[in-house]
Amino acid sequence: MSNTMTFTVPALLPRIELFAKLESIISPISILPPEILIEVFTYCVANAGLAPLTLRQVSWWWQELVDTSPRLWQTLLLGSGSGALSEQQAQLWMQRSRPLKCDIELNVDDSEFILPHISPLLPSIDRWRSFRLTGKRDEEHVLGGLDLTPEKLTHLHLFMHDYDQDDIDDDEPRITFTPSSPGQVFSFAVNLWVARLPSPTLLPPLHFVHVTIAEGGLSGLHTQPKYILEFLSACPELESFFLSGWPHDGPIDYPLPIIHLPNLVTLHLKNTCFVRALLSSLDTPRLEYLFLSHTNVDFQLHGEHHDEGDSEDEARDFSQSPWSDKATGMGLRKLINRSNPPIRVLEMDFCDMRTKDFRYVFDRLTFLEDFHIVASDMSDKVMGLLHPVKCQDGLVMHLRLPRLRRLRLTNCQRLGGKAIVDALTERVTWTDATCPNFTLVDVSIAECQGFSPWDRHLLSTSLGNRLRP
Repeated sequence: MSNTMTFTVPALLPRIELFAKLESIISPISILPPEILIEVFTYCVANAGLAPLTLRQVSWWWQELVDTSPRLWQTLLLGSGSGALSEQQAQLWMQRSRPLKCDIELNVDDSEFILPHISPLLPSIDRWRSFRLTGKRDEEHVLGGLDLTPEKLTHLHLFMHDYDQDDIDDDEPRITFTPSSPGQVFSFAVNLWVARLPSPTLLPPLHFVHVTIAEGGLSGLHTQPKYILEFLSACPELESFFLSGWPHDGPIDYPLPIIHLPNLVTLHLKNTCFVRALLSSLDTPRLEYLFLSHTNVDFQLHGEHHDEGDSEDEARDFSQSPWSDKATGMGLRKLINRSNPPIRVLEMDFCDMRTKDFRYVFDRLTFLEDFHIVASDMSDKVMGLLHPVKCQDGLVMHLRLPRLRRLRLTNCQRLGGKAIVDALTERVTWTDATCPNFTLVDVSIAECQGFSPWDRHLLSTSLGNRLRP
């Protein structure tokens, strides 16, 4: 039998500590060159992530040696695993490892905590050498080739994901750090698959300017407007937000917070029943681009509201989606009242409003330049709102949407050709003469059954080549 004894690194550390304390009596360790000690320490750190904290407690000499040796601080263990670092310790590791790069190892059983663990370190992303994720999802890759910097880390994509459904999901690769668009290297995204949105109480202020939240659809997970809004409160620099949801019907948790997003310029809400809840709860004084798509539903939405404008539409126009029409219109009313945003582009794709809401919105969006609506039940009464408004003596008092330059009507089956021709002809005749800088320059009318070839011919006589073929 061999007399050689072996020790694991955790078992070795106490012996090293005891050996050092007795060095003046039984050991010449005090005269070992620092280079040799550092090599020994490096071996310890490679096998026990918190070894630097233990080693530096042995003596003042070891403390000075450990604190001034960046190699010993290059591995950061984060998460719920044994020996994982706290946020304060992680910051210490980043400081002591300068100017070297670090290896980040994160172990979490709950995906909600991935972003809270890594977000304090994202401002130092240019010093990450590698990233390893274990727990619900395993991932490991080297970051050196990405040329990541804090300034380039502009996008955050959160995918609501049920890990219990992994066996039926597509085998698409899930990578945490990627270019925000294929083939470019000037901006990057953090991509996270989470069962719940992270709580803002666990997050520092995030510096992402573009955020996407995607719900999981029928086989995935949904969230609540409250949690979406609370998460957005952690993104004070946000410039664009895209919610890709799923039109699931259910009660909404109230009350909802009012979230101030002073830099938000672009907002896109798609496939969600939360349009009213979200628009009513956002303060966006710089919003210029608003995209609402696939929000029409033919079932009654939950909730009772008694805001001004909640009464029935006096026009009593036809609608295939009366409940979502009302929700969209009332949400827009609240957004406009609170923020008075300078919206320049409004696109409504399979998204509709009541006639009274179109009137309310058209009266207040004085900066709107581009309006595109698809598959709307809007009536001739809405089209009539684009006429110049005249007083009894025939003089024009004002013009709704006074800066409108581009108008696109697609698949609007309730519109009549005469209403379109009359409204746009009178409008361009007046604007061409009085304010040519704000007259229509691009008009597209496609797949509207009430708009006949003869109507197109009549309208082209006043619009000319401004009317698309």
